[in-house]
Amino acid sequence: MMSILEQRHIVECAFLPLACSCSIDGSESVTIQIKDPVTAQVYLNVTGISRAELSTSRQISQLVMQLRQDLRALNSGTSRRQAVSYTHLTLPTTPYV
Repeated sequence: MMSILEQRHIVECAFLPLACSCSIDGSESVTIQIKDPVTAQVYLNVTGISRAELSTSRQISQLVMQLRQDLRALNSGTSRRQAVSYTHLTLPTTPYV
């Protein structure tokens, strides 16, 4: 598994030029907050991501892609952005049969 610092760095850099902070609490739960770097307005706040879900670069990439889609949907839905906050749900990795 990647170190906490590596995971944080990859996630936080993925959203530049927006400001992104990635914090990990004692129970290995990750919170990601994406905000405007000038006004500090929060666009997206996601909690409850298990650190184990970010153990590979592919998993991190998939999460970043999902969050970017959420940001795009938020931006296209209204000209005036409103903050969105939700708890991340783990989806099964095995396909349904």
